[in-house]
Formats: sequence, C-alpha cells, structure tokens
Amino acid sequence: MVDLTTGHLDFCNAGHNPPVIGGGEHHGEFLDMIPNAPIGLWPGLEYEGEEIDTIKGRPLFIYTDGLNEAENMQHEQFGDDRLLEFLRNTHFDTAQQVIEALKAEVGTHRNGAEPNDDLTMMCLKVESL
Repeated sequence: MVDLTTGHLDFCNAGHNPPVIGGGEHHGEFLDMIPNAPIGLWPGLEYEGEEIDTIKGRPLFIYTDGLNEAENMQHEQFGDDRLLEFLRNTHFDTAQQVIEALKAEVGTHRNGAEPNDDLTMMCLKVESL
C-alpha cells in the first residue's frame, strides 16, 4: 500500500518475487524483503509486514513470476539478471512505457514459444508536487 501524498510504502512478501525499486547506486535493485510463506497455504498464518518511509521519485516495479520465468523454445528463462539489466539500462519516461517495453522484451525472448504462465506487471512512480 502506497500513500500517494507522502510516498510511504507498506508491504509484505507472501511468496512472491521481490519488486524492483529504481534509483539508488545501481539505478535499480530488488527490494530486500522478509520472506513469508506463500499466501493461502496455512489458515491463520501471520505475516510480517515492512515499510519504507518514502519511495517518492523512485519507480516501483511489481510483477508475477511469469516474467522472470518466461521461457523460449530452448526452455531458457528470461531470468532475474536480464530483468534487472533491462530496467537499469533502458530510459523510460512513463510507467506505461516500462510495461510495454518489458512485454515486448519478453516476447522477443520467447521467440514464438507459448507462454508458460501469466504475465502481470505494475509500475508506479510517486512524484513530488
């Protein structure tokens, strides 16, 4: 959950891939998160949440494993390294451009192979007013 006024981010990992947060020394890195069990496995399981004071000015990219696990005809996955490299080394002006460019990059990687999972992505950037 992100406060669009302050940029405060509350989050919790429930067995998902870590989001990528832009900026910083490397111009993007996986968000370091406390691991929790995948959601829905055990009733009543409590999850540990986390927060970041502000993500203002830093793009946040969230995705399902259908992105990094997308396979080509040789069953080679798109991979985490390729995802980070693409996000770090491509200039984007809008969140929509990030999504469209990554969708095209995954399509190029698949090179005709059928999708093996869903491909869900979200990108946002809280700007200072």
